[in-house]
Amino acid sequence: PLTSCLSLKPGCFRLMRTAVVAALRPQRVFAGHRAASCGSDGYYPPPDLSRMATADLADIFIGDVYSQMSAPSQAGARPFVQALLPEPPFRDFGGRNTFSGRVATAQCFENNLVIRAALSEAGEGRVLVVDAGASSRAAVLGDNLAELAIRNGWTGVLLNGYLRDSACLARMPLGVKALGTFPVKSGKRDWGMRDQPLRFSGVTFNPGDYVYCDEDGILVADRRLEDFLPREEAE
Repeated sequence: PLTSCLSLKPGCFRLMRTAVVAALRPQRVFAGHRAASCGSDGYYPPPDLSRMATADLADIFIGDVYSQMSAPSQAGARPFVQALLPEPPFRDFGGRNTFSGRVATAQCFENNLVIRAALSEAGEGRVLVVDAGASSRAAVLGDNLAELAIRNGWTGVLLNGYLRDSACLARMPLGVKALGTFPVKSGKRDWGMRDQPLRFSGVTFNPGDYVYCDEDGILVADRRLEDFLPREEAE
């Protein structure tokens, strides 16, 4: 009550003022090395670029949810980076949950001939991004194609679709993200398309882009992000 507050001694008022100021003072936050834009004020540590996590890269190249980056960057400017929407969520199935590389694209629907053709070529550390139409009626990737990808030097496969042999995939040194599992294999009738722009989960993948994947999500960039980081962090 106001009357009881007015009856406090001066020393009590000083204690109350100290408590209020302490409660309103911004607190230091150490939550996963987030928010690079706040690093200069002392309340957030800078992103930990040594791990190349999608959260840290998003802090640097995207910002927060209110950041405006609606148009692709021009030559010489910052990279244009997009984050895949988490609906539907992509799950990790390979033995490597963190992987990245230059993008090659393939598009198919309940047939996987084009995936086999792509993975039969030298991967050179690339990631094959496949738009299988999110069909849950057929698995377009399994352990045989995963072995082919490893043998030919692919880093990973990002599949907008379903796969099988998940227990085997989990033991393979390959990054694999997909929507889920289904035991029925795909057909071998339609060829599909390669090296075309793909769009799913709210972002566009162009051949030659770069994709970054880990447990938190997926980023796609029009240029290699390591080239825009301090040299000691990118190495």
